[in-house]
Amino acid sequence: MLTMSIIEGITLAIAVLGAVLGLVNTWHSLDRSRVKLRVRPKHAIPVGAADPRLTFCIEVTNLSSFAVIIEETGVFYKGTDSRGAHTEPVLIDGGAWPRRLEPRSSVTVYGQRPTAELGHALKCAYASTACGVTRRGTSPAFKQLAKNGA
Repeated sequence: MLTMSIIEGITLAIAVLGAVLGLVNTWHSLDRSRVKLRVRPKHAIPVGAADPRLTFCIEVTNLSSFAVIIEETGVFYKGTDSRGAHTEPVLIDGGAWPRRLEPRSSVTVYGQRPTAELGHALKCAYASTACGVTRRGTSPAFKQLAKNGA
Protein backbone atom coordinates (compact mmCIF):
# COMPACT_ATOMS: atom_id res chain seq x y z
CA MET A 1 0.00 0.00 0.00
CA LEU A 2 1.29 3.45 -0.96
CA THR A 3 1.36 5.97 1.80
CA MET A 4 2.51 9.55 1.70
CA SER A 5 3.84 11.49 4.60
CA ILE A 6 2.69 15.03 5.30
CA ILE A 7 6.06 16.40 4.12
CA GLU A 8 5.82 14.49 0.83
CA GLY A 9 2.22 15.70 0.34
CA ILE A 10 3.21 19.33 0.91
CA THR A 11 6.18 18.93 -1.46
CA LEU A 12 3.91 17.44 -4.14
CA ALA A 13 1.35 20.25 -3.71
CA ILE A 14 4.05 22.92 -4.02
CA ALA A 15 5.47 21.20 -7.12
CA VAL A 16 2.03 21.06 -8.78
CA LEU A 17 1.37 24.70 -7.89
CA GLY A 18 4.76 25.69 -9.38
CA ALA A 19 4.01 23.82 -12.61
CA VAL A 20 0.58 25.44 -12.95
CA LEU A 21 1.98 28.93 -12.28
CA GLY A 22 4.73 28.29 -14.83
CA LEU A 23 2.15 27.41 -17.49
CA VAL A 24 0.02 30.46 -16.65
CA ASN A 25 3.09 32.71 -16.84
CA THR A 26 4.10 31.26 -20.22
CA TRP A 27 0.59 31.75 -21.62
CA HIS A 28 0.47 35.32 -20.30
CA SER A 29 3.87 36.08 -21.84
CA LEU A 30 2.79 34.76 -25.24
CA ASP A 31 -0.50 36.62 -25.04
CA ARG A 32 1.23 39.95 -24.32
CA SER A 33 3.32 39.66 -27.50
CA ARG A 34 0.27 39.21 -29.79
CA VAL A 35 -1.23 41.99 -31.87
CA LYS A 36 -4.78 42.58 -30.63
CA LEU A 37 -7.09 44.88 -32.55
CA ARG A 38 -10.81 45.48 -32.27
CA VAL A 39 -12.31 46.31 -35.67
CA ARG A 40 -15.83 47.78 -35.62
CA PRO A 41 -17.58 48.80 -38.83
CA LYS A 42 -20.27 51.44 -38.26
CA HIS A 43 -22.76 53.66 -40.02
CA ALA A 44 -21.65 57.28 -40.27
CA ILE A 45 -24.07 60.18 -40.43
CA PRO A 46 -22.63 63.28 -42.11
CA VAL A 47 -23.53 66.43 -40.21
CA GLY A 48 -22.96 70.06 -41.11
CA ALA A 49 -20.25 70.66 -43.68
CA ALA A 50 -19.15 67.00 -43.77
CA ASP A 51 -19.00 65.26 -47.12
CA PRO A 52 -22.43 63.59 -47.58
CA ARG A 53 -20.77 60.57 -49.27
CA LEU A 54 -19.04 59.57 -46.00
CA THR A 55 -21.69 57.19 -44.70
CA PHE A 56 -19.49 54.33 -43.49
CA CYS A 57 -16.65 54.13 -41.00
CA ILE A 58 -14.35 51.58 -39.42
CA GLU A 59 -13.16 52.10 -35.86
CA VAL A 60 -9.88 50.33 -35.03
CA THR A 61 -8.82 50.05 -31.38
CA ASN A 62 -5.38 48.79 -30.35
CA LEU A 63 -5.86 46.35 -27.47
CA SER A 64 -2.20 45.26 -27.53
CA SER A 65 0.26 46.22 -24.82
CA PHE A 66 2.47 47.93 -27.43
CA ALA A 67 2.01 50.42 -30.27
CA VAL A 68 1.07 49.26 -33.78
CA ILE A 69 0.86 51.03 -37.14
CA ILE A 70 -2.42 50.62 -39.03
CA GLU A 71 -1.72 50.76 -42.77
CA GLU A 72 -4.98 49.67 -44.37
CA THR A 73 -8.67 49.28 -43.62
CA GLY A 74 -11.54 48.08 -45.76
CA VAL A 75 -13.95 45.20 -46.32
CA PHE A 76 -13.65 41.57 -47.40
CA TYR A 77 -16.11 39.93 -49.79
CA LYS A 78 -17.69 36.49 -49.39
CA GLY A 79 -16.45 33.72 -51.65
CA THR A 80 -13.33 35.52 -52.84
CA ASP A 81 -9.95 36.74 -51.62
CA SER A 82 -10.52 40.24 -52.98
CA ARG A 83 -10.98 43.16 -50.67
CA GLY A 84 -12.26 46.71 -50.89
CA ALA A 85 -9.59 48.87 -49.29
CA HIS A 86 -10.00 52.50 -48.31
CA THR A 87 -7.46 53.93 -50.75
CA GLU A 88 -7.88 57.49 -49.52
CA PRO A 89 -9.18 57.23 -45.96
CA VAL A 90 -10.79 60.27 -44.40
CA LEU A 91 -9.76 60.97 -40.82
CA ILE A 92 -11.89 63.54 -39.02
CA ASP A 93 -9.08 64.42 -36.60
CA GLY A 94 -6.83 65.40 -39.52
CA GLY A 95 -4.07 63.00 -38.45
CA ALA A 96 -1.65 61.27 -40.78
CA TRP A 97 -2.19 57.93 -42.50
CA PRO A 98 -0.84 55.29 -41.90
CA ARG A 99 -1.63 55.78 -38.22
CA ARG A 100 0.43 54.74 -35.22
CA LEU A 101 -1.87 53.59 -32.45
CA GLU A 102 -0.60 53.53 -28.90
CA PRO A 103 -2.03 50.90 -26.52
CA ARG A 104 -5.73 51.46 -25.82
CA SER A 105 -6.04 54.19 -28.44
CA SER A 106 -8.24 54.11 -31.54
CA VAL A 107 -8.77 55.70 -34.93
CA THR A 108 -11.92 55.96 -37.03
CA VAL A 109 -11.54 55.81 -40.80
CA TYR A 110 -14.42 57.25 -42.84
CA GLY A 111 -15.36 56.42 -46.40
CA GLN A 112 -18.17 55.69 -48.78
CA ARG A 113 -20.56 52.88 -48.08
CA PRO A 114 -19.05 49.65 -49.47
CA THR A 115 -20.94 47.85 -52.22
CA ALA A 116 -21.03 44.25 -53.35
CA GLU A 117 -18.33 43.46 -55.89
CA LEU A 118 -18.99 41.30 -58.96
CA GLY A 119 -21.78 39.40 -57.25
CA HIS A 120 -19.88 38.85 -54.00
CA ALA A 121 -21.65 40.02 -50.87
CA LEU A 122 -19.92 41.83 -48.03
CA LYS A 123 -18.27 39.55 -45.47
CA CYS A 124 -16.58 41.71 -42.81
CA ALA A 125 -14.41 44.76 -42.22
CA TYR A 126 -10.67 44.48 -41.65
CA ALA A 127 -7.60 46.40 -40.53
CA SER A 128 -4.00 45.53 -41.47
CA THR A 129 -0.85 46.54 -39.62
CA ALA A 130 2.62 47.40 -40.90
CA CYS A 131 3.89 44.06 -39.60
CA GLY A 132 1.44 42.16 -41.80
CA VAL A 133 -1.20 41.23 -39.22
CA THR A 134 -4.81 41.49 -40.39
CA ARG A 135 -7.74 41.45 -37.99
CA ARG A 136 -11.40 41.27 -38.96
CA GLY A 137 -14.57 42.53 -37.37
CA THR A 138 -18.26 42.86 -37.92
CA SER A 139 -21.18 44.52 -36.16
CA PRO A 140 -24.97 44.67 -36.32
CA ALA A 141 -24.65 47.81 -38.46
CA PHE A 142 -22.37 45.99 -40.91
CA LYS A 143 -24.70 42.97 -41.06
CA GLN A 144 -27.56 45.33 -41.87
CA LEU A 145 -25.47 46.95 -44.60
CA ALA A 146 -24.60 43.53 -46.09
CA LYS A 147 -28.23 42.35 -45.85
CA ASN A 148 -29.55 45.42 -47.64
CA GLY A 149 -27.45 44.62 -50.68
CA ALA A 150 -24.64 47.07 -50.13
